[in-house]
Amino acid sequence: MKQSDHQSILIRQPQILCVDSDAAGLALLEAVFTPRGYGVIQAGTGLQALEILSKEPVDLILLDAILPGTDGFTICARIRDIERLRDIPVIMMSALKSREDLLKGLEAGADHYLFKPLDHDEMIARVRLLIGRKKRRDTFDNLQRDMNALTVLEEKTLDSFSPSHFDFQPQFERIIVLLLRRTADILDKPRVLIAGLLTADDKARWNQYEYAFQDFSRMKIAYDPLAGVDAAQPGGQKIFFLNNESTVLSTKTILRNLRARNVTVENGICYLSQDLCLMALNYGQEIGVNELNFFRHICVQSRLLHTLSSMRNIAKAFDYGIYALSRTAEAVDDEGGNHMHRVGEYCGIIAERIGMKEDFIRTISLQAILHDIGKIYIPAHILEKKEPLTAEETIEFRKHTFWGAKIIGGHPYMRVAQMIALNHHERWDGTGYPRGLRGDAIPIEARIAAFANQYDALRMARPYKQGIDHATVTKILNQGNERIRPHHFDPQVLRAYRETAFLFEETYERRKG
Repeated sequence: MKQSDHQSILIRQPQILCVDSDAAGLALLEAVFTPRGYGVIQAGTGLQALEILSKEPVDLILLDAILPGTDGFTICARIRDIERLRDIPVIMMSALKSREDLLKGLEAGADHYLFKPLDHDEMIARVRLLIGRKKRRDTFDNLQRDMNALTVLEEKTLDSFSPSHFDFQPQFERIIVLLLRRTADILDKPRVLIAGLLTADDKARWNQYEYAFQDFSRMKIAYDPLAGVDAAQPGGQKIFFLNNESTVLSTKTILRNLRARNVTVENGICYLSQDLCLMALNYGQEIGVNELNFFRHICVQSRLLHTLSSMRNIAKAFDYGIYALSRTAEAVDDEGGNHMHRVGEYCGIIAERIGMKEDFIRTISLQAILHDIGKIYIPAHILEKKEPLTAEETIEFRKHTFWGAKIIGGHPYMRVAQMIALNHHERWDGTGYPRGLRGDAIPIEARIAAFANQYDALRMARPYKQGIDHATVTKILNQGNERIRPHHFDPQVLRAYRETAFLFEETYERRKG
């Protein structure tokens, strides 16, 4: 996923605010940082620094302790008192070398304290570390905020959906405003989105979206960015990077088409399916996993909206939405897609065996695949951790049940999926989570899904454990081990498994990928 090493003015430099009453010292800091790709803003007093911070985006502050008027310790404390500024890293610097001054700086909220004369290597390393940490935190916070906003839009769309009155364009634009970069200081979003609704008769409709002077803009484009690119196969879809070093023919063709229309591409991502193409261009930083996953989610939801706009059967629309959401969860876990679909099939097997109605069997087989959708909100370092989780990480991980229920929403058609997402870690004896429900207080669909999920979790190999064969798993479920007991499960569900275990094994082998 290598991005272009060539940066341009489209990619914003990290900005360092240097605050020092010594003009020569400021000039030296600028000489150190400018060649290394940082923008330097100078201030001679603490009050000047606060004025700059009220107007300009800053990524790190180098703050001298001794300043005319208000000293650096007081300025640092004021910065920490302002909510909008308190997360900006502050490095204090001073010729004062007493331990008391160092502690005073740290108590005022400084992230680090450097003594003059400055060790440039130490200073540069510390600046790089703190700016990188801030960038990762900002990216994660922005992603969480945008995912929350996207979830709200999804819920509103589902709640208000009417096939006869559904209008794709405004619904689509409500989503993509979350993707686009509104101002230059937002680095983790693209500046431009090019969107095409593709048709079999080559009458595609293309639009270009961006913010111009903070106003959302849509411009119809007459050319075809995909001219010369092979169409996606029916049911097929792919996401790929757009960068100038690519040797892939389709990527080179798209970039050539865009350049011919004077569209500059520094970096980008392209989503292509049979009926939709989205190109997110010119992110303000290197495109990472967070940016890629959010773009993928936008694409899935956009395609769902496009499908809804042409559907007259609301049940089919919801079913497609379930598959779309499940693909979002697959982005979190390489094995997640196979796991989710196996769990759905197991649930259908159990539901049929215990005599549930046909409609319930079909519904649980489909909607159970969303049981882990809430994991898209759980930080990757927790999901991928090989060692046992800490108490705090365990609490954060268990929140995926609540997140899943929130993402799915409360529409009656999705009730089974919501109940499963919320309750599939409850246990028959009341020792589960998140609410410690017991016995029949746990919805039947969640009791079935809990067993199905447990079977598959034991079978699967994960980074932190080996997979277990079917016979051993069956023994564990029937007799228990150090973690699992038969009384964790609804007795009728466990009995149904004993009568259909061979179908579980067949399903796992067929869908193990």
